[in-house]
Amino acid sequence: MNLFALAGYIVDEPVKITTDNGMRLCRLKISVDKNSKENEEEKEIYEVTVFRNLVDEDYRVGQFVAVSGRLACNNYKSENKQYYNANLIGNNITLKE
Repeated sequence: MNLFALAGYIVDEPVKITTDNGMRLCRLKISVDKNSKENEEEKEIYEVTVFRNLVDEDYRVGQFVAVSGRLACNNYKSENKQYYNANLIGNNITLKE
């Protein structure tokens, strides 16, 4: 199963992009509580990318959002080194005013 769920606040201006082939996307940086027993004030920042109709939403810095989606993993080789990364792709978003 390939799922994630995050709830937190948008901490940076959303970045809306249209790719060369006409695909629209929006990148959101979301601050989430770390759930650390040592320091309850710790936050983690995640970048979530949304596509299609989710791009049209009116996202604002400071807005609370709940996002669920999937991980998209990319790997590539460069200069004889293998690189791996994972991107968070949001499929559902709930906005709170």
